[in-house]
Amino acid sequence: MILDTNILIAHLNGEPEVIETLSDWKRSGRPLFISSISFAETLALPGLIPQERDKIRAYLLSLLAIPFDNTVAEAAAIFKGVYRIELPDAAIAASAYTRNLPLVTRDRQFRKIKEITVVEI
Repeated sequence: MILDTNILIAHLNGEPEVIETLSDWKRSGRPLFISSISFAETLALPGLIPQERDKIRAYLLSLLAIPFDNTVAEAAAIFKGVYRIELPDAAIAASAYTRNLPLVTRDRQFRKIKEITVVEI
């Protein structure tokens, strides 16, 4: 499973359903991935003080990161053109696609990308 930025933010905001679901997946041994794009987006949340940023960074580092490399970049370019989505979203979708992972998100626009599986919580 690759977690979209909105799922990471929901977890950090203490949303019980997201916390419980992610905890269950981790307990069951399911690996949880993030895109390096989500890593950046989460650390760039407005108004974070250094202590909060450090805590968020520690949490993000506990997840498996998928780097934005040329393979992901090429798939992102295709998704951006075909589905008319913003580049960060295209990059996150491409990260899921290139690793054959379901994308966990609350963003309904990802449903239109036929090449990926979307899981909503």
